[in-house]
Amino acid sequence: MNNKNASFSPQIFDQLPGCWGCKDINSTFVYVNPEYGRMVGFDNHLDCIGKTDYQMPITTTDYADKYVEQDQIVIETERTIRVLDIHPYHDGKWRAHLFTKTPWRDHNNQVIGTIFSGIELTDTAVLEVGHWLCRAIGITQQQKNSSMLRISIKKEDIGLNTRESEVLFLLLHGKKPQYIAKTLGVSVKTIENYVLRLREKFNANSKGELLDLALELGYGSNIPESMLKTQLSIVLKD
Repeated sequence: MNNKNASFSPQIFDQLPGCWGCKDINSTFVYVNPEYGRMVGFDNHLDCIGKTDYQMPITTTDYADKYVEQDQIVIETERTIRVLDIHPYHDGKWRAHLFTKTPWRDHNNQVIGTIFSGIELTDTAVLEVGHWLCRAIGITQQQKNSSMLRISIKKEDIGLNTRESEVLFLLLHGKKPQYIAKTLGVSVKTIENYVLRLREKFNANSKGELLDLALELGYGSNIPESMLKTQLSIVLKD
């Protein structure tokens, strides 16, 4: 096979589905593919180069601090993270993505930035992320088996309202009451009261048991529809 005329460039990967790009050590964009460029509002994706998340022409600039923080986690730990992002984009459409952010290394294996890639979750009302949720709280097979023995209620009998569903969703991602309160714009005490109500509805003796039971009943496999209109950027633990 003759490869004399072959050349390598980032544009080769522009044929791949999804959106992706890379940033340097200071979280400045070095390259993004056309899909990402269009999504954030640039006619030419190369216009992203040299800019930061603070300079994007969309409302995700409100989350630029979080993006930089996530980049630093990847750079400092040299580990891959996964992030659930829900935002309104340049065309006015709300989108949910699962982003993978991984260390970008040079030929000496030194970390010089981050590489990110995202896949849009396109189901209109319920987005399947149960696999990541189960991993997020580190549930083991033994825990799953024991929680199955405790289930004495059906999902359709629990009847969660919108706010209870939102609180449970964030709890399943391992988020603490302080984070949930800030995200939902309520007090920490209000969130603690919602947790107590959730425990009562699930007949759970502790928050840990509540999470086990919620996963077994399938609450770990969907995002509440109301949260598709709430901006989020949540790191999902490995």
